[in-house]
Amino acid sequence: MIQSILDAISLGGLYSLAALGLGLVFGVMRLVNFAHGELITIAAYTLVLTTQFPLLLSLVLTICVTAFVALIMEFAIYRRLRGVNPAIMLVASFGLSTVLQRIYEFTFGALPKSAVVAPSLSGVVKFSGLSITISSLITIVLAVVILLAMGYLVERTSLGLQLRAASADFRTARLLGVRSNRLISSAFVLSGVLASFVAFILVIQNPVVNPYYGLNITILALVGIVIGGISSLRGAALGGFIVGVILSGLNTVLGNGRVYSYTWLFITVLIILLVRPGGLLSKGSELERV
Repeated sequence: MIQSILDAISLGGLYSLAALGLGLVFGVMRLVNFAHGELITIAAYTLVLTTQFPLLLSLVLTICVTAFVALIMEFAIYRRLRGVNPAIMLVASFGLSTVLQRIYEFTFGALPKSAVVAPSLSGVVKFSGLSITISSLITIVLAVVILLAMGYLVERTSLGLQLRAASADFRTARLLGVRSNRLISSAFVLSGVLASFVAFILVIQNPVVNPYYGLNITILALVGIVIGGISSLRGAALGGFIVGVILSGLNTVLGNGRVYSYTWLFITVLIILLVRPGGLLSKGSELERV
């Protein structure tokens, strides 16, 4: 029972981090970045291919590679399409995601790559007769630390102030001196850093990486953003957490019938949206977009 609760909290924390990465970019560009999943994938590949290095060095390299890919993504594609119809941006995002999947398949091969990343974090801790997986504890701690750090960044720093201002009214923020290129690039870099931590947690739990590795969690994180409140960073984190908890609970309750977990998850999501079409934190979202 305790392990099931910890699994639900850890999965909720994981989806919160994924939703935050998506929410940051949406906040400043109103862009649903489908290619965020490919940031998670390249981070996972980097972790698997650098297992011969010390864990800290491997993680630093992963963050640098992922942030660099996020910057290239913004500079090469999204910056040149800035200001066009949102539907065009959405199609470009989906197209970029598909292209990157093919690039990963050509570069790393279609067959999955695997390696044991951080073996010391994949064991079990026994406490008062209970067996608790270390990965669940690590995920919870990491998620809490990153969420608190992001909260501090958004609420207490100059960059956070600019992110919130741009999210509320991007044109006015530019007139007041916010440098749009630097701000949007910063949002993409932060989304890449968050994608790196998401990949780190995923690889510890499932070290078999393929070109579509980040696709599933990205789709579910998007669902979380919608039910939490698409214009609110707190709503994105809350929605991602709710999706993770519901999915973990369904897997536990359904047992052998867990193949239907996604069906019941989306039924629950539809019910939430029927009650709160704007998301759970839709009230006040005009005052706090990021």
